[in-house]
Amino acid sequence: MSKIKLSFSFLLTLMLVAMFSIVASAAGNTTGTYNPALVDKDGNTLSGTGVADGKQADDKGLDNSFNTIDKSNANKTGSGVGGQNENFSNVIKSDDMVKGTDGSHGTQRTHGEYMNNTNSCASCHQTHTGASEGLLFKDGEYATCTACHDGTLGFYNVMGTGSNSAGTFGGTHDGNMSAHLANGSVKLSAAPGGNMKEVAGRGGEWTEEFTCANCHAPHGSYSDRLLHEDPNGMGNTLVKDGGKKLEGTPVLDKTTLPDMKVKYAAADIVIKDALDQVSSTANYIVYRFNIGDATDTNAPTNADYAAKGLQNGDVVLQLMKWNGTQYVIDTDPWLHEYDFDSTHTKHYWTAFYDGTKYAANYADPAFAGKLKDIIHTDSLKAGEKLGAGFIGVRNDTTTYPGADTLIANVGKVTTGNIARGYVVKLDVSTVDASKNVTATKVASLWAGGANAGKGVAMSTWCASCHTDYLASSGKETGTFDHAYRHTTNSDTYTCVRCHYAHGTDVTIMRDARGLTYDQINADTTNYFPGVTGDARTTMVKDYLLDKNPSSALKRYTNMAVCWGCHTSSHSGGTRNADSYKYDTTPGVNTDRNGIDNTQTPNTPNAGY
Repeated sequence: MSKIKLSFSFLLTLMLVAMFSIVASAAGNTTGTYNPALVDKDGNTLSGTGVADGKQADDKGLDNSFNTIDKSNANKTGSGVGGQNENFSNVIKSDDMVKGTDGSHGTQRTHGEYMNNTNSCASCHQTHTGASEGLLFKDGEYATCTACHDGTLGFYNVMGTGSNSAGTFGGTHDGNMSAHLANGSVKLSAAPGGNMKEVAGRGGEWTEEFTCANCHAPHGSYSDRLLHEDPNGMGNTLVKDGGKKLEGTPVLDKTTLPDMKVKYAAADIVIKDALDQVSSTANYIVYRFNIGDATDTNAPTNADYAAKGLQNGDVVLQLMKWNGTQYVIDTDPWLHEYDFDSTHTKHYWTAFYDGTKYAANYADPAFAGKLKDIIHTDSLKAGEKLGAGFIGVRNDTTTYPGADTLIANVGKVTTGNIARGYVVKLDVSTVDASKNVTATKVASLWAGGANAGKGVAMSTWCASCHTDYLASSGKETGTFDHAYRHTTNSDTYTCVRCHYAHGTDVTIMRDARGLTYDQINADTTNYFPGVTGDARTTMVKDYLLDKNPSSALKRYTNMAVCWGCHTSSHSGGTRNADSYKYDTTPGVNTDRNGIDNTQTPNTPNAGY
């Protein structure tokens, strides 16, 4: 998969909230509903009569003025797509295709998991006549994505009322909407909490433009919602620079690490990587073993690898992480991409070394005298079995010629560089399988318990761009700047607890009780009793209107984003008024934000 391109806008005025924002920008039109696609990738305003419901009236300017009906390829990819007058029957789809070995028909997936008889490619690409790089049928990634995902074709609608995890791009200006500006008009270096000065050599693709495909992997990913496995190139960026790559990681086996509950001391020292750059691999090791070996009872077992087709005698390199008590399996998938040097030689992101080096007079001075990888993606073609955080080689020279040589080389490696992918799993349930649309229970991202780790994974993913905002409160943190920050690295406090990912406005924002516009409008007992009709809807919108409009994409309006949490027993110091009452039960004569009209000041109340 080619490298991704990421970028964000800034306009960050609300610093308290922006401390851990996963958002970047608000921008928009002078009329109608906001739709960033009315600005092309070069920032030019497109012609058109306005928009309605987040849909463009006319986006022919995003086809490079190409006639997609008469001059397209045989599949007529993209014809009738974009704008408010699409003909859904013209759109190339992957339905009614043979997808079962029994000859059964069904819908093939558009984004990933492609069949060997797939017709899904034509959903986004034109073979010879694309309007954009990558042969996309629209001019730019944002325009291509929103041509289908603006609600006009029945697919997941990013312009609609918004999911409870992502929000919406289609908010209204009178609702003070803000949105991730994903149309390619800004760069990643504008991301709050990121590398705003584009410091060279600090990892990440900070100079790249920001589009939909920078957050979502259109050809599939390890995560739900197709969240990219390598956002901002941070999967191949060192941990010390905000990424997830490990370098100089020691490779050990049962003779050098007989007990998984004893920490390997050398893993705490500074080790030089393949390019002689100083790197620390504290807490990580690569454990080498043969399945079936009599070894420590805390070590990985056959059951961990049987699903990948491995069996007794097969050799495994498994990444392990110290959890404070013992080494446990690290399941982050390994990235197997590579970069070319000036001689067109591949240098793999994930590779292992036995001490062999390139010659001192190697043609590319950047690699002269540096460690040479002997185990990498191409070398593992003989018997490679990839899994979550490991590689395994089948001890089977009949099926895999050359496996014996490969196993011998695996046995000689002493260190490794490991680029790791990001994985975010949401709590989702299928709503409409025919449209491939799911609902997300976003609270699982800060609930912990059975969902432990999901919230931290989400914050870590957001921090691939907003690098400095992955932090714990109470101490100064930051890669590119240093400050005291809000907690985002626990399941209780994560980025999406306070922010949406796409955008927001009054219709989906919440007050401190967590109630949305629709819920407040329906609660005539606790909110504005006696007010009905248009007067009521206007009052509810005014109640939820953010008086501090910014690019923060807040889930809660105004400083309710603070008050929603800080009315708990953990922040008693904020209870600084005689009239304060607190009860979490809706309908009880209390309210977290003071909407209770029957409250009598200076009178003790239940829940006070």
